[in-house]
Amino acid sequence: MLGVQAYFNKVESHINNENGKALAPLLSLHSAHVKSIIHHNIQPTQIDLICRNKFDAPWNEVVAQHVKTILHIDEGDYKAAFESQKEVVQSFQRGMGSMTRWCLPTLYIINNELRIVASKADDELVAEEGQRKKLEEAANVISKSFTYCITDRGVLASSKKYGTYCMIGILFRIYFKLRQQNLCKNILRAVKAADMPSLDYFPKSDRVTFRYYLGRLYFLEEDYVKAELELDLAFKECTNKHRKNKELILQTLLPVKLMRGILPTHALFDKFTKTRQVYSDLATAIRVGDVKAFNVALTSSEPLLIRQGTYFAIEKAESIAIRQLFRKVYLVLGMNTRIPIQTFQKALDFEGLHVDLEEAEWMLANMIFKGYMKGYLSHEKMFLVLGKDNPFPPVSQVVQS
Repeated sequence: MLGVQAYFNKVESHINNENGKALAPLLSLHSAHVKSIIHHNIQPTQIDLICRNKFDAPWNEVVAQHVKTILHIDEGDYKAAFESQKEVVQSFQRGMGSMTRWCLPTLYIINNELRIVASKADDELVAEEGQRKKLEEAANVISKSFTYCITDRGVLASSKKYGTYCMIGILFRIYFKLRQQNLCKNILRAVKAADMPSLDYFPKSDRVTFRYYLGRLYFLEEDYVKAELELDLAFKECTNKHRKNKELILQTLLPVKLMRGILPTHALFDKFTKTRQVYSDLATAIRVGDVKAFNVALTSSEPLLIRQGTYFAIEKAESIAIRQLFRKVYLVLGMNTRIPIQTFQKALDFEGLHVDLEEAEWMLANMIFKGYMKGYLSHEKMFLVLGKDNPFPPVSQVVQS
């Protein structure tokens, strides 16, 4: 019992000293004290009695329920673990009114671990019910932590407002997993209406997570300009040691860039081998205007891209490969500005795109409309007449509709 008593003494000391950074690991489900608690085989009735005598509210409930969560997980009972971890968070929330910024590291830990435990509880239930009810319930509880942070009216220097974006990151992660991204809009409206410090004043990890999910939201709305801006910022701010996170950002960022004709560099592919496996052949095909190779690479990566939700965005990049093909035709013909539409039809046929003359004409018209080519079509003579001055402007400079 001595080891457990020492644990309780440490918790009490850090609470009294308002040392949130030291307290947070002691209320985590993944720290050294977990083994000690399991080893001592404490009974639930003992836990409640010890904590009532040792701690004031809300800490008596927070600590007691934390220990119970550890024991439930050790028994493999994630449904019970979810209920006790939920009580950890809700008990903590009841005391947040009297706490200041020092409590935030603990708030982060217990809310994020509620998300994890809820997911594992749902894994046990999903076969029976086919839903993720525990994760939905967790989101409702965590949203209250978000509210406590964003509505804090204390002095800014010690305000719980600085926990807002961390809570948003946890909630957005849940909403995306539940495919309830529409709920993100409620959070964004609350942030816009609140008197919040600039995002630049928040920890880098919170900024990266927020911008990553915001970029994905814009991507889903097909607002690719805003998506690229947010994802670019997330990628640049994400440190190199977090390689897995950078790869995750690239899953959405690269499709946006490919649609704009901005191709990944060899240096990027050298750093991120998983990204190279998916996008190297696609990028090469776009660069050289090899439409056939593009479609082969797209088909090869189709299951993965569908899982990532980026397949249809990548499919749109085919128009860039076709634009490059048409530019090759222009160059092969000695930069002649008057080219029969039939010539482009033959080039498309060679690449495996078997279209009739009218469809080839439509594709050229679409290229002109999008700004990928400068010129006009003579339907009567079935010719493309290109402008003499830079008829194929860089794709990256073309404004996407």
